[in-house]
Amino acid sequence: MKNKRNRLQVAVSGITFCFLGFGVTHLSQAAIPSGEYDAVILAARDGQTANALEKLQAWHREYPQNQKILYDLVVVYAWAGDFNSALAYADELSVTGTPAYVLKSLGQSARSAERWTQAEKIYRLVLRTSPDDMEARTGLVHALLGQKQPDAALQYVQSFLPAFSSAYKRSDAAMVTLLGFVYTRREEALYAANAYQDAVRLDPQSREAYRGYVFALNGAGMPYLAARTADKRKDWFSKEEQRQLAHSVAGHTVNFGEAQLLVDTKQPRFQTTDAAIAETANVLHHYDPQPATQFDRMVALRDRQLMKQVVQLYQELLAAGVVMPSYAKAAAADAYLYLEQPEQARDLYIAAISEAGRGDVANIDTWRNGLAYAYSEGEQHDEAQDMADGVMKVTPTLANRGIPSVEAPNGDYPTATVTPALMRLYADRLNAAEKHLAELRGIAPFNGQVRLAWASLQSSREHPRAALEEFTLMQMDDDKSLGAQVGRGESLLALNEFAQAKIISRPLTADYPEDKGVQNLARKLDIHDRPFLRVSTTIGKGGQLAGAESIFDAQLYSAPLTNTLGEEYRVFTHLSRSTGSIDRRLPTETSVPRTRIGVGLDYRVRDLEIEGEVNQATQNADKSGIALQFVKYFSDHWRMRMAADSNVNDLSAAAYNANVTGRRVLAGVTWQQNESRSIDAEISNTKYSDGNNRDVFGIAWTERWISGPIFKLDSMVSLATSRNSARNTVYFNPISDREATVALLGEWRTWRRYRRWMVQQVQVYTGRYSQEGYNTGTTSGLQYGHLWSFDDEFSIGYGLGVSMHPYDGMREKRHYGYLNLNWAIK
Repeated sequence: MKNKRNRLQVAVSGITFCFLGFGVTHLSQAAIPSGEYDAVILAARDGQTANALEKLQAWHREYPQNQKILYDLVVVYAWAGDFNSALAYADELSVTGTPAYVLKSLGQSARSAERWTQAEKIYRLVLRTSPDDMEARTGLVHALLGQKQPDAALQYVQSFLPAFSSAYKRSDAAMVTLLGFVYTRREEALYAANAYQDAVRLDPQSREAYRGYVFALNGAGMPYLAARTADKRKDWFSKEEQRQLAHSVAGHTVNFGEAQLLVDTKQPRFQTTDAAIAETANVLHHYDPQPATQFDRMVALRDRQLMKQVVQLYQELLAAGVVMPSYAKAAAADAYLYLEQPEQARDLYIAAISEAGRGDVANIDTWRNGLAYAYSEGEQHDEAQDMADGVMKVTPTLANRGIPSVEAPNGDYPTATVTPALMRLYADRLNAAEKHLAELRGIAPFNGQVRLAWASLQSSREHPRAALEEFTLMQMDDDKSLGAQVGRGESLLALNEFAQAKIISRPLTADYPEDKGVQNLARKLDIHDRPFLRVSTTIGKGGQLAGAESIFDAQLYSAPLTNTLGEEYRVFTHLSRSTGSIDRRLPTETSVPRTRIGVGLDYRVRDLEIEGEVNQATQNADKSGIALQFVKYFSDHWRMRMAADSNVNDLSAAAYNANVTGRRVLAGVTWQQNESRSIDAEISNTKYSDGNNRDVFGIAWTERWISGPIFKLDSMVSLATSRNSARNTVYFNPISDREATVALLGEWRTWRRYRRWMVQQVQVYTGRYSQEGYNTGTTSGLQYGHLWSFDDEFSIGYGLGVSMHPYDGMREKRHYGYLNLNWAIK
């Protein structure tokens, strides 16, 4: 009420005191001392309206015929903000002969009470006798606007002005200023700015026009010009208004920064966002901190990928009890998701979506996609899939551009359609992901998002060559595609093209250090560049007459020999120790160990892996030897391997105890459709030093039946046969044998946190074993273990197992435990 009273005082006090002398003459009839009356009016003008009203009411009751008292009573009621009391006399005073200052005070009271029709009537009454009264004209415009008649208000103002602004005169300044006000109320900010600019040209000292021009510029989306214009007359703007203008500048800079991110690449894309961060800091430093500016700063920091600062600011505002709008919560959710805290991100996305207002409509689907990723990364895969599917269903293929019947392709639609496939991909539901993407490729084969998702799917399905081809073609079509560059680098790394992967990674790390994909590629290359330890250990007892009961095998690889032989080479040391019983069926059991040490060279290039070593056995069947391994990849589906070892270290203990050694060669071929289906065949020949030749052939078919984020189930059917040339050897050596096995392999992922996870593994199998000269027997086994992985740098697997197998017609049981370790040493 105080502000309204002050406005009324400014509007009418000058007019009122023009009539004080006139009032004194009339008061003489009422026997009221003129000095006392003047003092009451002056006190009311200074804000002491209560006492003034009490006096004026008393005088009015005593002298009801004195119009001067009534006029001033109505005016003071208006000053006091008691508009209804003032308007109680409207019918009595809205007549010809009532002074203009009284009518305009009544009109102001009607406007303040939002009695717009009455206000219009009063102002039109004033204008009958004073058609040039600018205050009355202004009041009438307000009354028309209050009645939702903006066209009538505009027509009224324009009726007093020339058709073209070039014809405006200095005397038109007030009406042109009012024109600017009408355009502002009509939300036509550019027209308003133009009108106010004309008014300032006509009357440079018009504070009202100058201020209107500044605020119209700001409303028209030109805060920079508005702020610079306001700086020229800072004394005409309050501290709060200056802050609002500075805040608007910062907010628009945030928006322009987001637009720049969509079109520019490399580090320059952050120039505008960096300016926005600096501007928000400047506003917060020079003015009282306001939440709106802090919210804009959160968005700018998010866009700059300074996620820790976003979370810190969010937590400070939360601790201070600040109520945050949806877009600020969504910015915090983006930051938490980036920082791998998906549960916090999930809750904030849900809050942002549920609390979204009309102005957030354009962002809701983006937040829903973010929520889908938060669900996925928080291991809530069903919820992620449902959310992505829901967004796809409600996203139209075409978007209206604000003109009826004029539509264009919806830029959000590709994201909405691809995200469901990605959610299935991340959940290891690869068949479903492939089906979805195949449909999209049929509809939009050249869409960038579809192609990126398809290439990523090929990588997940263990088709690195197909992935590389798609990523390469994408990069040729769009050399600015960051996803294609990162995907190409990862595919090259998977194909042992290490130098090419590094050529891609280095500039990406320099230009996009904040990008998660770039960071992931750099991390994988860093792991590749480290020394590497691989350990495989099995400790068993019983039932392994055909080979070693227990074996420890460790290989320590150097970092790539980049500065000497080249990126493709590593040297390694190899320690292998095997132990076993000569024959558990003998009365006296003897355990025989054998240790072999070696050094070698590992060579890996595109489609080819070769490893060779020289070695020496240090006990039992002491012998030096050479081992070679060769793997050739012909495609994503076919590969061949060959190996030769002149000093085999996994023969039975009985052979080593008799100083019998062996040389082995093998060849194998694998066909793999994808990660879920493969067939592997292998043939080998082992020549024993006692003249025996052992030929072995085996084939296995592996099929995945269940694949998902938690549980996987594979089956394996294998057939094997062997034949030996010698008879009556000291070690188990059947003339010929055959074995058929059916196995089920289950994997239950118990826990995962991004690149850290643990799974439980169960393997159960049964089969039939046939040995020449003996009856056919049953084989069976059960194995249970855990596998832990930490950031792709360290993994460890361990477990226990039991198996049953007939040897020479006797069914024997074996108990064993295993421990496997892989460590990229930093």
